[in-house]
Parts: sequence; structure tokens; C-alpha cells
Amino acid sequence: MLGRMASGNYVAGQAQEDDRPHAVARSEADGPPPWVAVCGTPVAIVRGSWSGPRGLGSGTPCPECRSRVPG
Repeated sequence: MLGRMASGNYVAGQAQEDDRPHAVARSEADGPPPWVAVCGTPVAIVRGSWSGPRGLGSGTPCPECRSRVPG
């Protein structure tokens, strides 16, 4: 288990298969794709802060990402 991490170090990512936001490490998102969320889901798009409206504020964030990187 990765433990609890600061949400400011993460951005909101979106998988190609669904609209569910996932947490992606900011350091990884700064590089070229492909990106992988903390839960292991491949992410096609990264945008906005994990603690913002496209991440935790979306109402449907990935439960595993949410438990690993709370807001």
C-alpha cells in the first residue's frame, strides 16, 4: 500500500474507457504519455488538480485513488 499522500502532488486523470477521474502523480504527468494512475489504471488525459472539480470534486472519483490520495 502506498499510504496517504498529499493531494497537491497529484492531478486528475481520465481513463479512455470511462469518465471516472483517477489520481496521477504530478511528476509523472509532467512527462509524456502513457500515464498510469496510483490505482494502476492507464490514463489517456490529465487535467486539473486531483483536489479540484475534475478530480475529487467530480462526485465520481476512483474509490481506490480516493483512498490512497485523499483531498
